Amino acid sequence: MQRNFLGKLVWVFTLTVVSAARLGAEDGRTIYLEHCVWCHGETGRGDGPSADGMLPRPRDFVIADYKIRSTPHGQLPTDEDLFRAISRGMPGTPMPGWEKILSKDDQWKLVAYLKNFSPRFQSEKREALAVPTGSASIERGREVYRRAKCFLCHGEEGRGDGEITARLNFEWGLPVRARDLTLGWTFLGGHTPAAMYLRITGGLNGTPMGPYQHLLTEQERWDLAHYVASLDQEADETSEDFLVIATFTRKKISPQYDAAEWKKARPVHVPLAGQVVLNPPSRWWIPTVGSATVRGLWNGQDLGLLVEWDDATGPDSRWADSALVQFAADPELRPYFLLGQTDSPVKVWHWSAQAGTETWTVNGPDKLQAEVPDFKVASTWNDGRWHVLFQGALARERSLAVGRFVPILFSIRDGANGERDQVRAVSTWLYVTLEPPPSARAWLLALVCVLATVIGQVWLISKLRS
Repeated sequence: MQRNFLGKLVWVFTLTVVSAARLGAEDGRTIYLEHCVWCHGETGRGDGPSADGMLPRPRDFVIADYKIRSTPHGQLPTDEDLFRAISRGMPGTPMPGWEKILSKDDQWKLVAYLKNFSPRFQSEKREALAVPTGSASIERGREVYRRAKCFLCHGEEGRGDGEITARLNFEWGLPVRARDLTLGWTFLGGHTPAAMYLRITGGLNGTPMGPYQHLLTEQERWDLAHYVASLDQEADETSEDFLVIATFTRKKISPQYDAAEWKKARPVHVPLAGQVVLNPPSRWWIPTVGSATVRGLWNGQDLGLLVEWDDATGPDSRWADSALVQFAADPELRPYFLLGQTDSPVKVWHWSAQAGTETWTVNGPDKLQAEVPDFKVASTWNDGRWHVLFQGALARERSLAVGRFVPILFSIRDGANGERDQVRAVSTWLYVTLEPPPSARAWLLALVCVLATVIGQVWLISKLRS
């Protein structure tokens, strides 16, 4: 009798769990159709009406090949992994975080519904990886990086420019490039050492990045994780604002990007986005250059602007890599974006890796007037990064002066990404200004104060003695 009672209790409990799961999945379908179907599609194939304009494309829930997991390579993610992806989103992709829009209960209902797209969730066992705690040595990790030949894909400096990266493909045949490890904020699964440890241990399903669980010891994986995390160059290491301040120097502006004077110049992080294309009218949705770092120097005669950005392919591409700096001709006006407008011209310094330098005065995209280049460029591609130094005479750029804020923007074209003509990445309008030269006035004022103090003390002492 006791056995019958226990059997019925287990049966009722199982029925309750299954019913709750089915109910959660049904509620999840309503949430899915309201928020998720536009990208992932009604059948979960990643073919929603918005999918074609996205890079990377939305996840195919039927294949269920998830890259970001806490499980061993080839296995399905845990429910907690799915919940984390829904809640936090995928940085560096169009997938937003839903934690401020959907309640936790609704997010868990989505987890239950997403698992229904693939029969794998009903047939495969999932085991979470153990994530040890503790610190590791970055220097030991650097040696592991070399010994494991990570540089063949990720490059010597981790910028995704390894010698075999151009030959890599997803399992389904589409090309894929190794991750730029210096852009940690774009990592889909986070960029902490613990997140790096999981990616190194379990690999990334569907990609050439396999698991190292049986190739490296646990200590070596933690060392490597800490080294990879140390390569991350956070965007907030530079100033992300709308003002480029050209630092004053009494020296000649060096054409070497790694010169000491350039290290002293204030770096500005400049975000870039796809340009609006006129013919045919459209928008370039998939630029590969998402940001640049800009530094400025001036010495009373010349203005130098150092523009740097990551580019794993370098100058070896079908179309030319290029960059331009655009100044508003009238400091009081900001014309409509790139290439100006009829009543508000712009001055453009243009550099191409193949064609060299050009100077334009432009009153609109179809009113470009080429002039004799009045600036020079020193360009270097090294370890997956372009360093392009524009230098022009201030006498020709009369709008630039101390205390004056001149509108300026930057645009970059990646030839390996099929970008040419109007297809490029462009910044919004920023401002450039010249830092005032150091003045001797403060020193003279200090000297006057010291002399006045000495004279006053001498006078006071002579009065007291008399």
